[in-house]
Amino acid sequence: MKKIHIIITGTVTGVGFRWWLKMEAEKKNIHGFVKNRNEYEVEALLLGHEKDVEDVVRLCRKGPSSSKVESIKIEDYQQEYTEKSFDIL
Repeated sequence: MKKIHIIITGTVTGVGFRWWLKMEAEKKNIHGFVKNRNEYEVEALLLGHEKDVEDVVRLCRKGPSSSKVESIKIEDYQQEYTEKSFDIL
């Protein structure tokens, strides 16, 4: 099981990024969450099989057509997370 915390920066708020990420994560059976941090950042926690998590991160590098991703910061997530869904916070 791979667990990562990512921060996506750019034009990612107000453009449907969180809903798009929820849909992509659920297609891959990824658990976790996504939320806006501020006007230019979205934060997400992705938990799942390594290949599936990597696939979703790859998609996040581009984002939905309405967004413009400038950068992604990726860190391993060490804390316990027990939710079995992918939520928009």
